[in-house]
Amino acid sequence: MNTEKFLELLVEELELENPLTLASNLKELEEWDSMTAMLLIGVVSNEFGKTLSAEDIKELTTVQSLVDKIGAQQFS
Repeated sequence: MNTEKFLELLVEELELENPLTLASNLKELEEWDSMTAMLLIGVVSNEFGKTLSAEDIKELTTVQSLVDKIGAQQFS
């Protein structure tokens, strides 16, 4: 999956009103709450087979930090 498709997937799955960039701060999203965090964990698990912990979610800042946590090699 390339990063553009990943950004589109996040917008769709997290039901965001605005597009994302790699620089978007996850915690500053109007829609960000504990349910959105759980949805994010599910998206990453389903798409990449990687499990994010609550601690991982706390450490995330930007979409780029999420990409880094998943592993840049997963993106083309």
